[in-house]
Amino acid sequence: MSEYVFNTASNDPAEATLHTGNALVATLLRTLAELDSQLPGPVRPIKLPHNPWDLIIAHDAKGIPISLGEIVSTFYESGSTRDLAAFFDALLCYAPAVEQLDESAIDAVLRLSPTGPVPGYENIYQAVCDAGYDAMQCVVTGGTLVSLAHNRWNFDHAVVECGTGRAELDHASRPGHVEAIVLRKQDAARVAVTRQNFEAIRETAFPTLMWGRDVTDQIMTFPAEYLGLAFARLASLDDLVQRWRASGAAQVDPGSMVLRNESDLTMDNYGDQRRFRAASGEIRTYEKHIWIDRGNRIHFILDQTLRAIEIGYIGPHLRTWNH
Repeated sequence: MSEYVFNTASNDPAEATLHTGNALVATLLRTLAELDSQLPGPVRPIKLPHNPWDLIIAHDAKGIPISLGEIVSTFYESGSTRDLAAFFDALLCYAPAVEQLDESAIDAVLRLSPTGPVPGYENIYQAVCDAGYDAMQCVVTGGTLVSLAHNRWNFDHAVVECGTGRAELDHASRPGHVEAIVLRKQDAARVAVTRQNFEAIRETAFPTLMWGRDVTDQIMTFPAEYLGLAFARLASLDDLVQRWRASGAAQVDPGSMVLRNESDLTMDNYGDQRRFRAASGEIRTYEKHIWIDRGNRIHFILDQTLRAIEIGYIGPHLRTWNH
């Protein structure tokens, strides 16, 4: 289960004014929206300790408590925050943090407890302890802990000792934390990718690449001894697209990568061997390619307009006019 778990310990309504509460909630929603736009997969729910209309965030000048639901509802009144309110309402999950966990997961959360800091993370150890079960739920379920943006919650990653092992979790309290979280998930997926889980995690491991419909079957028959190298080449292509999009350049800069086209003779005689089903289902020609090793290739279409690469073929060297 992948979700956002609200860190109850980050909420200090006794110290928050209406102005402060509005700013904290706006930052939280912008952080959630950024996470949602950057992380692949379905929309993740946010788990709150109470219904948002019962979750007190601040007090007004008269000392009257103001709930999360009240603050979000006022966001509809301004063009600068209306989208944040609509996004929050669209999450459609205002359940207590333990709801939807099975008994084994709940038991694991209850048994897990920080026992000491980890070198390099000493300064956030007490914060993780204070987050308590909310933090441990994220460890058990792979969720992301989200906090109101008070200074002590300004970190994107936590690692603590738990008995004889270590526990780690992603944490976000402001949009600037999102990039590091996404990169960690990407790196972990690239390490973990296999032919068996390729289709399930390729969107996380190689987030900018698009995929023809034949690629999964091709991966299943790809030579095992070169499969790790094939995944490394896909990572290089994905990194290339990420740099391309970040630069805003019209033309891709391949750097040290060699993006090859076939010769006219090859395309005239064997062009049909380079036609595969695209993501859309239509048959397209994937001429451009890179080497995996001497005997295997990745063929793709490079879209200059979208700054995108669609992979169409991963497998043995296709026939050419001289080979």
